[in-house]
Amino acid sequence: RVAITAGDDRIAMVDEGFKRWADEKFELGLDLPNLPYLIDGDIKVTQTVAICRYLGRKFGLVPGDDEKDIVKCEMIEQEAHDLRTAFTKICFEKEDYEGKKPAYLDGMEKKLEMLDKYIGDGPFVLGEKLTYVDFMVYEYVSQIRKMAPERVDTAVNIGRLLNAIEALPQLQDHFNSELYKTGPIHPPFANFTGLE
Repeated sequence: RVAITAGDDRIAMVDEGFKRWADEKFELGLDLPNLPYLIDGDIKVTQTVAICRYLGRKFGLVPGDDEKDIVKCEMIEQEAHDLRTAFTKICFEKEDYEGKKPAYLDGMEKKLEMLDKYIGDGPFVLGEKLTYVDFMVYEYVSQIRKMAPERVDTAVNIGRLLNAIEALPQLQDHFNSELYKTGPIHPPFANFTGLE
């Protein structure tokens, strides 16, 4: 949602209720029906990373032709996705959420420390150049920060990236609108919904 706003506010953003999605998912013409999805004219994309890459290309938020920049973005994209996957897993842990949460937080903090060092002084992944990967880091780390702000805030470079995204002039209307929501992250049956 933030990447769409930064690139082009003409793309419609729709909040799908789960019931509506269950009723309509096979009627939307999606090749691989899944949430999230994006329909942009005759382009229909599902899966978070595929949507982020598509929006990056569409809005010129890609690293360019420098192979080192491309590889850096691809590696951080996947690292961010791994952070999100581990976060989702602990949030839906059925056996021993409270018992497993400390180990998750310790591992997450170590991964953030490595990612923070690799990102560098920024303010974005590629210095002054904004890419779709910055939006992925912003989204995923912001969600994790809701659970463990004291641990996330030790990552100074990532904090600088989050602040730089929030300071983008083209996003101010969005961040101040009713469309901007920071939660819930997960449904009510999760151990952590983001509304705690």
